[in-house]
Amino acid sequence: MAPSIHTNHTLVLVVDDDLVIQMQLRLAMEKEGYEVMVAADGKAALDICLNSPPDIVLLDAMMPVMDGFICCAQLHALDPNISILMITGLDDQGSVDKAFEVGAVDYITKPIHWAVLKQRVRRLLQMHWLIKEFQYKVKQEQLVAKITQKIRTSLNLELILSTTVIEIRKLLKTDRVIVYRFQPDGSGCVIVESVDPEWSSMLGRVFKDTYFLDKSSHKYRHSNVYVIEDVNDAGLSPCHIDLLNGLQAKANLVVPIEQEDNIWGLLVVYECSKPRKWAKSDIDLLTQLTYPLIMAIQQAELYQQLEVANQKLQQLANIDSLTQIPNRRSFDQVLEREWKRLEREQVPLSLILCDIDFFKNYNDTYGHQLGDECLKEVAKIIYQVAQRPGDIAARYGGEEFALVLPNTDTTGAICIAEIILAYIRTRNLIHESSQISSYLTLSLGIATIIPQSSSSPKWLIAKADEALYRAKLTGRDRYAIYEYSLGELGYESRNVN
Repeated sequence: MAPSIHTNHTLVLVVDDDLVIQMQLRLAMEKEGYEVMVAADGKAALDICLNSPPDIVLLDAMMPVMDGFICCAQLHALDPNISILMITGLDDQGSVDKAFEVGAVDYITKPIHWAVLKQRVRRLLQMHWLIKEFQYKVKQEQLVAKITQKIRTSLNLELILSTTVIEIRKLLKTDRVIVYRFQPDGSGCVIVESVDPEWSSMLGRVFKDTYFLDKSSHKYRHSNVYVIEDVNDAGLSPCHIDLLNGLQAKANLVVPIEQEDNIWGLLVVYECSKPRKWAKSDIDLLTQLTYPLIMAIQQAELYQQLEVANQKLQQLANIDSLTQIPNRRSFDQVLEREWKRLEREQVPLSLILCDIDFFKNYNDTYGHQLGDECLKEVAKIIYQVAQRPGDIAARYGGEEFALVLPNTDTTGAICIAEIILAYIRTRNLIHESSQISSYLTLSLGIATIIPQSSSSPKWLIAKADEALYRAKLTGRDRYAIYEYSLGELGYESRNVN
């Protein structure tokens, strides 16, 4: 009996220029159930083997155009594992030795003893399929090892799945291999594919039909594998046949990818050109591969969850817990990054520091709980003003806030400061214990510079802080400006009514 990888036919190539012998050989092999091809000379035999490699070659030693010995050597060079039975009328030791030297695995002399020929063909085919099965198992183990290694060295699930379908299609010599991913609503999508160029791609195709999900919930769970060898001779419903015809499938092999009692997706092999009798080894290979694939999926999902958790932690690390705007850590990072960028581009960078006037009095009067609500309200106003890409509003510390304004000159920064003061005034937030107004007010310090390597972000912070101090010193509820071009004493304070 042929090993499990044996297909549903055995291909025998008869090479003989004697038409009588050729016909006798053909009839004898067909009677044994083999599929036979014939060639009248060595050159024709080589052409056939290039297009349709046979399982065994019955080769006459003496032929025109190219004799059997030369043909045998070239066939062996084409495929070292090819089984060649030399048929020779030469019964000398030299001819026998030469036949083995050029790659023949056995020989038989003329006149042909048909019982002996049939027995030797069966023996050679058995050896041929044992070798093929061994080679297949080696390739199968190499494929599983390759996928497992990918999983160990990569967290990229798409790369792992793509490698899998490519290698499966190579090993099974089939037309198409896909991974189909289920969605919660019963639909699904082809997420990776390896397909012969002759057939149209299904990659990215979405299926709304719930047939796959229904099948996965019943048939797959019971048998773990779903096999169709001929879509037109499998007792399928008309709608199922139409679906498979739309997928260009003449035969398919489907293995579910299960994850904790749920069907995550399907690993599907399609034969598009003709029906196919799937070997047990084909099924075993796909079943074996689902285990590392499940491992890869779990690994990728855990990594994705970890990434989301890290992003949340990163966000928490950069967000002020009270006001929910960027904190001092985030402010420092952005200011440093923008300083370096604008130093290269040689364009201005502005910084505004904001301070709530008499905030200690506010807390003493209304309590810390209302003080926190006040901070949230001010943070919301400042955050709403800083809406350009690249701008950042942050809580600098206590009752102080900061705005980093890249690509902004002094005029632009003044415009932002005036908007903030106007917004605060329109809110009419009561502050009875303020020494300058019955309502909450802010003082702002503005500093602008074109970043230079000779300076640093700390310098800009210091100058904005000095401008803030000048705004408070000159009456609060206003902004003061520092411009590098005005020099160290170049401050200007403005009250906006």
